[in-house]
Amino acid sequence: MTRPITILCATLAVATVLAVLAATPAEIKEYLDGHNLVRRDHGAAALTWNDTLASAAQRWVDGCKFQHSGGAVGPYGENLAAGTNLGIRAAIKLWTDEVSQYDPNNPQPSHFTQVVWKETTQVGCAVRTCTTIFPNNIAAQFYACEYNPPGNVIGRFPQNVQK
Repeated sequence: MTRPITILCATLAVATVLAVLAATPAEIKEYLDGHNLVRRDHGAAALTWNDTLASAAQRWVDGCKFQHSGGAVGPYGENLAAGTNLGIRAAIKLWTDEVSQYDPNNPQPSHFTQVVWKETTQVGCAVRTCTTIFPNNIAAQFYACEYNPPGNVIGRFPQNVQK
């Protein structure tokens, strides 16, 4: 008879944890500011927050599997980052620091190009602390941002990425 009570408590605990994982207004502002400051410098309009994209990102990071979803969470563009003591701005900086690798004469998809892709108008992001990404069960923050419409479309770089 105690087993159903234990299961119920575990279920309630999981529901509580998932509710806490949703981005707060301050975190949403930090995600948007981090993206939009860089977008402005590259001639792209500001992104807006999308809760559907954020939910998709949360579903992906909750699995703690550090690889791209391959469309499993939706038909979106996607950037991932993971690190110990990694904050929102630092995760976005990892992506945008790839600007130095971008060659407009030979454009290649990258995290940077997804961030500044002009046709992309919405973003939603999430984070989860995982112990399965790095060796020795070291806790790492695993970030995912989902973008709509997706960027990095071959043949559309000249009109979407301004270095």
